[in-house]
Amino acid sequence: MTILLYHGSSTGGIRTLQPFTADHGKPYVYFTTSDVSAAFYAARIVDKPYYWVPYGYDPQGRITYTEVWKNAFMDTFSGKRGYLYCCEMDDKKLLRFPTNQSVRLSTDPVNVSHVEPIDDLYTWFLRREQEGRLIIQRYETLTPAQLSLWHGLVYEELKESFKAEEMENAYTHFIQEKIPVVWSRFQHEVQ
Repeated sequence: MTILLYHGSSTGGIRTLQPFTADHGKPYVYFTTSDVSAAFYAARIVDKPYYWVPYGYDPQGRITYTEVWKNAFMDTFSGKRGYLYCCEMDDKKLLRFPTNQSVRLSTDPVNVSHVEPIDDLYTWFLRREQEGRLIIQRYETLTPAQLSLWHGLVYEELKESFKAEEMENAYTHFIQEKIPVVWSRFQHEVQ
């Protein structure tokens, strides 16, 4: 069965999507069945191979982006151009991502069917929010428990992914700048 898949990128002019190695250790082309979740990857707030996309799904299955610091959504997407690459593929030839059923993976290069340029990702996302296709949990609305949960997830990721000799990289610098409370905890408890 052929399905429409999306791949978000900050790079324009791509005709063939090539597999690359992210933090999962193997080279894949990453897709999703949702244009909204793909568009999150069309802006880079931290350099490759790392990424920052704090989203999940509410009980009704709607995509929910959580601001983990004040004005995070605007910081990440305002004024940034991105591209949604669309591909039509046989779903049986793709791998599934175990923790997210909308994600598909290809180990082979994939030709692009068409592309949707997005002039301002922030404006594009606000339209999706108005349409009810995206929920943005703004920092000011988060309870201390919600914020603590997200900070705890970031802390655990740091603890599991980085040893003392690997502290100089784009992701750890990003956490130091954007979420210093998590970095301080990590420095105090792990180092």
